Amino acid sequence: MAALVPDEVDRLQVIRYGREHWDAARIESEMKQAAEWARRRGVPLVCNEFGVYRDYSDPQDRAAWLHDVRTSFEHNGIGWTMWDYSGSFGAVTKRDGKTVVDDGVLRALGMK
Repeated sequence: MAALVPDEVDRLQVIRYGREHWDAARIESEMKQAAEWARRRGVPLVCNEFGVYRDYSDPQDRAAWLHDVRTSFEHNGIGWTMWDYSGSFGAVTKRDGKTVVDDGVLRALGMK
């Protein structure tokens, strides 16, 4: 992916991001830290917005990331809401005036 980025500084940012290994284990590690902080203080924790911009992501990669983040939230007792319902981050789209459900996103969110 980095080879497709023409600007050298931007390309370096893409390379660095890739080396950070933002996979399920990394997400879990980050969420665990936040959850432990909340538990020590006796406060609830919620993420009110998370998502993946549909227009610039592969549908399978988008669903995988949503699944990994959602399951980590739930594993750590963190409440969540996805940003948003029908916009660029949403679980549905509008085609010809009709609502079309993104089944991959719904499965990733643990919904039927």
